[in-house]
Amino acid sequence: MMSNDFKGRFARVRLGLLPALFAGIVMVGAAPRPADALTIVPHYEGNLTAGDQGVIQNAINFYQATFTDPITVDIEFHFDAAVFGQSFFPVYSVGYGAYKAALIADAKTADDATAIASLGPGAAVDPAHGNANISIKPANGRAVGLATGEVAICQQLPGGGGFYGGTVDGCIGLGIHSTDPYLQSVVEHEIDEILGLGSGLQGNGTIFGDRIFPQDLFRWQSAGVRSFATNPAGGGQNPCPGGTPRAFFSIDGGVSNLDEFNNCNNGFDYGDWITHNPSQVQDGQTFELGDPLLNANSPEARNLDVIGWDKIQPAAAVPEPASLLLLGTGLISAAAARRRARNSRK
Repeated sequence: MMSNDFKGRFARVRLGLLPALFAGIVMVGAAPRPADALTIVPHYEGNLTAGDQGVIQNAINFYQATFTDPITVDIEFHFDAAVFGQSFFPVYSVGYGAYKAALIADAKTADDATAIASLGPGAAVDPAHGNANISIKPANGRAVGLATGEVAICQQLPGGGGFYGGTVDGCIGLGIHSTDPYLQSVVEHEIDEILGLGSGLQGNGTIFGDRIFPQDLFRWQSAGVRSFATNPAGGGQNPCPGGTPRAFFSIDGGVSNLDEFNNCNNGFDYGDWITHNPSQVQDGQTFELGDPLLNANSPEARNLDVIGWDKIQPAAAVPEPASLLLLGTGLISAAAARRRARNSRK
């Protein structure tokens, strides 16, 4: 069973569910990827500039350098002046037990082990909401070995239009160009959602199709207490009004708070973070404070890791004694050079 979800995702201001019209699809090639590496293929709509495509490729390079899942993910990108950033993707309903078994078999990192332990021993129903099924986005499912294929989903968005007709894992609308320094942050936010981030919670406090998303398995109120209570009467406020129940991302059963979820009906997703200063990539609304970009230790990257993506682990190199001596000498020389540079400016 598969259903569709279409939402505004990342905003300077509150966004409605506005369609885009575009034509003239082009596809820009990239260097071939090894067979055992993650490959993200962008499909560009004609009114994205060469500069826009360069920024999008920079964002894609982060994921390809950070995750090793040997699958290909196809994403369509188009310009839509009515939004800041939004994504459109299919959703599969799969058995929770099948997803959990696949997640366990796919575990590779210390975060994976900690996160799986927080799910408890059961596999018949999800521990967060008690449903036998869970909503999975296509790329996330394939990352753990499930048969969640791509769908021809971009060509008939609300409002019609000649959209890309091939099969993809999702479509991303961008309302800014490369002249805006926040474009890469917006692209990363939307790719995160195509790859699986997002909550099954909806604006009225109900669960989408009565099924949670994988990110909801790591939604906590406090140590040992899961959170699905929301403030459906957020009234468009950012931050959420007082009295809004708390919800944060944690992989160790609510002991450690890795980031705070947006948890009221203010027009942003319940799977987004609250608004931070400085901004973070997955903030539901940004005031463009700082220059947020993802790194391997970002909470977004750790979240993708525990829902099934294989994050590259750095090799533990142990230098030989002679190498250590040379390294120490180099550090001393560098420190002296910095002192000389400072002194020269006095």
